[in-house]
Amino acid sequence: MAPPKTPFIYILWHLYLEPIFALGGVYHLHWAPEEYFTFMPSTSAYTPTSQLVYDQLAACYFFFAFIQGVLLRVVNDIKTWRWIVLGLMLCDAGHCYAAWYEMGTEFVLSPWLWSQKDVVTNVLNVLPFTLRAMYLLGVGVPKTGAGKRS
Repeated sequence: MAPPKTPFIYILWHLYLEPIFALGGVYHLHWAPEEYFTFMPSTSAYTPTSQLVYDQLAACYFFFAFIQGVLLRVVNDIKTWRWIVLGLMLCDAGHCYAAWYEMGTEFVLSPWLWSQKDVVTNVLNVLPFTLRAMYLLGVGVPKTGAGKRS
């Protein structure tokens, strides 16, 4: 299911919560894209002529859900988990960059100006990135052997 002694927070996030969130994103992007934009920065807007892009992003979210909901469940090797988590974190970095680019540096660095939508956007971008960075840095993860790098 996961590498032995993997802390509960990483199992909960990667195997349960985020796959559900990703499938919610698939639903919203494909069948209710207007609603999807209720979770996007207040500076962005839904455009019906961009449905192709929403469907492509929905396909990526479906792949994300598969990686976490299926692949990570059948891999119990910590090295493989770390490589998969690194790939997910690179995707998170892209999400963080996209939100920052849309909102602008001054707005991103002024959380007191954020609407509820902006808070949701930034939390759902930064939280996964942070959790994955913590996992890759070994926070709470038992060492696999003295002097060995995993």
